[in-house]
Amino acid sequence: MKLHKSTIDIIKSTRFSPLKYARFPCKPRRYMLFSYIGTPVPHKGSQRGLFAMVQEAVEGVPQRGTLLRRAHELLESLGRPTAEDLLIQHLFGASEDTQSVTTGRNAVWTLLLRQVLNSSSLFEQTSEREWSLSSWRSTHMPLENVEFVVLDTETTGLRPGPDRVIEVAGIRLRNGEVIDSFQSLVNPNRRLPPFIVQFTGITQEMVSAAPGAAQVFPDFFNFIEGAILVGHNVGFDIGFLSHEAHLLGQAFPIDGIDTILFARRYLPALRRFKLDLVANHLKIPAANRHRAMGDAKVTAAIFLKLLALAQQQGIQTLGNLRLRLQLPVAWSGDITDASVSRQLDQWRVDGKLAQKIEAPPRPNGGLFLNPAWKRDFPAKPGVYLMKDENGQIIYVGKAKCLKDRLASYYSQPLGYTRKMDGLLQNVREIETRVLGSELEALLMESQLIKQLQPAYNVQLRNYELYPFIKIDVQHPFPRVYSTKEVAADGARYFGPFRSRRIVDFTIELIQKVFPVRTCIRSLPPLAKPSDPCLRLHLDRCPGPCRGNVDPAEYAKVIEQICAFLGGEREDLLDRLRRQMLEASQQMNYERAAWLRDTIRSADEVLIGQRLITGAVEANNLFIVYPSAREDHNELFLVRHGRLVQQKCIPHEPQEMKEAVLELLDVAAALGDAPSIVGKAEVDQINIISRWIHHHSDDRAFFPLQPALTDPHERRFLAQRIWVEVDAARAQPSILLVEDQEEDPY
Repeated sequence: MKLHKSTIDIIKSTRFSPLKYARFPCKPRRYMLFSYIGTPVPHKGSQRGLFAMVQEAVEGVPQRGTLLRRAHELLESLGRPTAEDLLIQHLFGASEDTQSVTTGRNAVWTLLLRQVLNSSSLFEQTSEREWSLSSWRSTHMPLENVEFVVLDTETTGLRPGPDRVIEVAGIRLRNGEVIDSFQSLVNPNRRLPPFIVQFTGITQEMVSAAPGAAQVFPDFFNFIEGAILVGHNVGFDIGFLSHEAHLLGQAFPIDGIDTILFARRYLPALRRFKLDLVANHLKIPAANRHRAMGDAKVTAAIFLKLLALAQQQGIQTLGNLRLRLQLPVAWSGDITDASVSRQLDQWRVDGKLAQKIEAPPRPNGGLFLNPAWKRDFPAKPGVYLMKDENGQIIYVGKAKCLKDRLASYYSQPLGYTRKMDGLLQNVREIETRVLGSELEALLMESQLIKQLQPAYNVQLRNYELYPFIKIDVQHPFPRVYSTKEVAADGARYFGPFRSRRIVDFTIELIQKVFPVRTCIRSLPPLAKPSDPCLRLHLDRCPGPCRGNVDPAEYAKVIEQICAFLGGEREDLLDRLRRQMLEASQQMNYERAAWLRDTIRSADEVLIGQRLITGAVEANNLFIVYPSAREDHNELFLVRHGRLVQQKCIPHEPQEMKEAVLELLDVAAALGDAPSIVGKAEVDQINIISRWIHHHSDDRAFFPLQPALTDPHERRFLAQRIWVEVDAARAQPSILLVEDQEEDPY
């Protein structure tokens, strides 16, 4: 049974009973406690000493910070001094039965509790067996007599620990006046990210010349001592400052007043609460933004104005203010009659909430969206356009079922992500456009986003160029490499792939299986022959750098690679399996294992590329889905990766076959792929190829290349499309696919 690290720290530093601890060698992975004179305490039998009980009691006790948060939540919820027995139960999960087994064990829990609470200035012992929050001494203090410190930090990122504070500032206030201030840059002893330099204006030279954390923060902690902390999103600042305090072995307050919560309660006309927006609403000039003192000054001015508004509504003491910030936003009445009914969180010993406790509901889109709109949303695929009060389109989306998708916004929690913060609050009208299918809606959504540039379509406003694999077949010894640009330059392009990681994985696999050039050096006859690299000796490159390699033989390897990327090389797997079997028979197990892993990787690539045939120019097919229009089908003609034409055809055999034959004539007339690929076409190629890739299990794709020149194949394709679509309609779940709209949240 292993002592938790935080418990060992507590026992080592306790004032109540000086102990030593050591590993007892007679039993692996068991910590034994020794008394001060060095006598081991037995862990078996009926004679169980006090410190053997410590060993059992504290196993799995959470870290000190977690315990302090639990204690603070409990005391704040009860609002009165609390007995140690209840604190022990809440912090450590020890039941009353467990505490009362022996007087010794109860003493252990009491010892641990007191050590934890005494380590923080947030708590004070009001009697022999009761504890309270230190801040309660000032609960009844008039706001005019309370001292506040408005603070702000600038950091290298968003995560305390991996990121550090680079500037800190504070303004100490009392009775509406500034009585002191603090400001300092902090040397984080690391390079500043370029975006932080651009965002804050703080340069590497500035922080390199600044004092370190060990010189700055002790003075800052003295500066804030005895004051109530205030900040805009104060939890962010407290998180970083707590980490810096921990590194210095000091405690830091874990509580403060957040001006965001304050503004939500006293500025009802405001929908978003960013610092600039709140300052502008209160007519407070904002200067030197994104520097600690500049933001602290703006926050201090906001806080004083909000404090004045609160005092006008009867908030006269610090206790009144804290209580009002715990009450709902829409609450009104006499603060002296208000109370917070809050169910206590029941914590397990592992630090997780018990399942029976439910989190309070968050505000959702139903607060801002007109409920009458839901009656008019069509239950069909299409696109929707959200407009603000000026009629400006601020968001475009698509859906397989407009009614279901738009109804989901009414229950969507507000502020789920920062990038979409404020969308639903600004919507005054929603326009819907019914289309024939989800694929058509996806293409229309992309087109409208490029055309309208809505403010909240951050991801698709400039459509992501998914990575491709490029092989410049016009070069005598082409390489295989990744690119995000598709051009009509005579090269072969394969993709798009879902991520750069998959592209790199596929290229690495090709370079293992096929002898292909990877270097970018100039080759003979344009340059002098050079010494080959290690890949030649590993039989992974023929060494064209030497000048004696036949381009025709190399071209055969490139053809095999293109066939593999097109999902056409099942024989490659057979060849690798034979080699694996031979290596195993020769007891070359290392090579056999390598071949086994290579086969697995190659199979994954083949599966991913099989239906789309890999190359963009090979996407010549019909896509057929049931239409939103009853008893109709949507027929898409895709030629050279582009959508050439779309038809909505009645689900009748003759009309379907005639439409297929008519579109085949259109496809044949297009001939070879255009020599120039426009930007808009590249985006459409990406969308269609990605759709085919994601829906590769659908029985909705019909290659048409053989039918362009063979009359028999034309009739066969038309008949096949009708038969499979008619059969699929009997099982609509095969063709109906999930809505994969870009989720704004």
